[in-house]
Amino acid sequence: MATGRNDRKSTGMRSQNNVNREPASNSGTIRNNLERYRPDSVSAVKARQAGRTAQERPASQVRRANQKALKKKRRKKLIIRLAVTLFVVLICVFCFMFTFRVFYDVPLNEEDTSKVEFTIASEAVTDDEVGQMLVDAGLIGDARLYKLRTYIYDAKYIPGTYNLSPSFTTEKIINILSGYDYSDGTMEE
Repeated sequence: MATGRNDRKSTGMRSQNNVNREPASNSGTIRNNLERYRPDSVSAVKARQAGRTAQERPASQVRRANQKALKKKRRKKLIIRLAVTLFVVLICVFCFMFTFRVFYDVPLNEEDTSKVEFTIASEAVTDDEVGQMLVDAGLIGDARLYKLRTYIYDAKYIPGTYNLSPSFTTEKIINILSGYDYSDGTMEE
């Protein structure tokens, strides 16, 4: 009988093991099911929706994705380089134009040789005031450039009445108003 008990125990255990076992139709353990449906990163979810994980993607898809990212980076770098280059070119053009206007002295109207009487009342007049009076008289085009040129030529005004023309350069006008070699206020030609 001892053998019978052992048989019953063994058959009882077998039947108990059969009860705890999951049905064959279930696709995995509970742990696997929990991991499958656990919320995680969006990329993993998208990969699962596509039917495969990120590691299971074909090499061609990975290569294409890397090439796209590389193209995007290159495009961004190119745009930044173009913007910086354009900015530098604009600064260079601005500096050239400013330097040209300050140092290349061009008369307001070379063909107009008519004379205009211009009067400086006192020595206390400033470069800004003289520049604005010259613009108002139609002898120069820009009072700010005149002021810069007065610093370059070191203008010191002598009160008096002068005969000036729009065909004079700014340097000539500053020399006349400062009294350099002009006894009666007219330019010696």
